[in-house]
Amino acid sequence: MANHDRVNERYYGQINSEDSHEATRARVHWMCRETTGRRILDVGCSQGITSILLGREGFRVTGVDLEEDSIRFAQEELAKESKPVRNNVDFRMLDITNWKIKTRFDTILLGEVLEHFAHPETLLTHLHRLLEEEGTLIVTVPYGYHPFYDHKQTFYAGNLGMSITPYFEVLKLEVHHKYLCCVARKRRNTPLHTTPSLHQVLSWMELDHEHFAKVEQQHLRSMKQRKKALDSAVEQLKRLRE
Repeated sequence: MANHDRVNERYYGQINSEDSHEATRARVHWMCRETTGRRILDVGCSQGITSILLGREGFRVTGVDLEEDSIRFAQEELAKESKPVRNNVDFRMLDITNWKIKTRFDTILLGEVLEHFAHPETLLTHLHRLLEEEGTLIVTVPYGYHPFYDHKQTFYAGNLGMSITPYFEVLKLEVHHKYLCCVARKRRNTPLHTTPSLHQVLSWMELDHEHFAKVEQQHLRSMKQRKKALDSAVEQLKRLRE
């Protein structure tokens, strides 16, 4: 079943709420800022907004996705751009885990993809092969539980870091608009399957603690507001009965 991710439309505020619009823009811009080098691979590029934005800045970007409709939409959006941007960006419909290519990329973008894998290592192994030595991997995933039918993983700071560490060195792990945002680097002359240090694990635990405290506080405020509304409705009903 297709995911029908409509990231371009959320980015431009054409669908969903204002909060969703702001969160999408913030996340896309964060990924663009963290991009390094010139050759970029955008895995799960969806409707292509991140690839196109980077193409406007002179990066050479290959955007890949499994969904035909998404790639068609991305190509139609790219056709509206100037010739230099069109020359910088290439969209392809393919399965990255079966892509046999010798090209290596300076940065790989993985925006809201990893949560769709029951075995993230399947994808991360391929990305490790496709990345230049000390190249940059940029990952974003929903933070905590999101009730989407195709999400096979629920990520927190700890288990996202543990998933990535055997293949990449985690440089940055942050939370933005309820999404975990990670920057990692392919290790040079270091064996795979390295485990995180105690310092890293403690920092991830601290991040989870901080943000779950915020989630619980928000939930408590929401429950109080609902109780207040319910109590008001009950009082109104009593007065009507009297």
